[in-house]
Amino acid sequence: MMRHLAFLSSAAIIAPAVAAATWNTDLDTALAQAAAENKPIVLDFTGSDWCGWCITMRREVLDTQAFLDYARNNFVLMEVDIPRNSSKLTKKQLRQNNELQNRYKVTKFPSVLVITAQGELLGGFEGGRLELAAIQGPLNQALANHRLLQQAKNRTGIEKARLLMEIYRNIPFSFHSRLSTLRQEIATLDAENATGIVTEQKDIETVQRISEQTRNMSDSDAIPLLTAALPTVNEPHKLTLRQLLTERINNRIRHTQETADCLSDIELMKADNLLLIEYCVPSENKRYAIERLNADFNNPQQILMDLRRERQERSKYQKQKSGL
Repeated sequence: MMRHLAFLSSAAIIAPAVAAATWNTDLDTALAQAAAENKPIVLDFTGSDWCGWCITMRREVLDTQAFLDYARNNFVLMEVDIPRNSSKLTKKQLRQNNELQNRYKVTKFPSVLVITAQGELLGGFEGGRLELAAIQGPLNQALANHRLLQQAKNRTGIEKARLLMEIYRNIPFSFHSRLSTLRQEIATLDAENATGIVTEQKDIETVQRISEQTRNMSDSDAIPLLTAALPTVNEPHKLTLRQLLTERINNRIRHTQETADCLSDIELMKADNLLLIEYCVPSENKRYAIERLNADFNNPQQILMDLRRERQERSKYQKQKSGL
């Protein structure tokens, strides 16, 4: 028995240790490791000297042993720091990190992206997350996309297109604007639109066109165009147009509140609220929303008086403030 235990102890001593996951800062090193180990790369876009959420997420999750153990067999890790104090990094690192930020159109911090050794986007998330499970979810999906992509590379025609479309659908919608190359590859393989890629491209083009067309328009001019475009696109692109429409209608409501001088202005406010309900409230909530709106506007004269009084009080406060 003693000899058996001694044998186990010796085996444990001579067994090779598994290297711990570490955060790279050099892209070439990360790409080479990813290619050699056939792993995707996790890019942590951080502002190490200014982004509170970045610093907290790194301390609370990404630098913990639990995360590093999870990442060890699944990913290559790379920090992409965009500091305000440029002396923190070498000129090479600054140039490399800025190029990565531009290439993947990163505007929100923190952003965690997962890419292949060839630079193809597989998924990720935006914004701070302080729970390991909340970070593992999107990373696991990106890992599944990595496996699907490997399958797709061995397929052709519509079979490959379907696999690529599955990857596309699995990537968070907020990243879809960065996937034009993937969409084009799917469209080339799927001329018959079996995957729905042609419809997807048309919806994206419609949203881009309407967004650009209404960018410099007044709220009153933009609202009819947005409401007319909504029925022509599918989810989740409707969400983008609803967000634009909600912002425009709320702008107009605020303006009316600030200038209301007669009962017809109150009716305009109510009409705009009805417009919000019609286009931007889920169907199951519309009835309640309308009932609540009618209750809120059951005394238009009182609303007008309240708005006038609020304006007078603001004006009085501003005069007192300017006199100090």
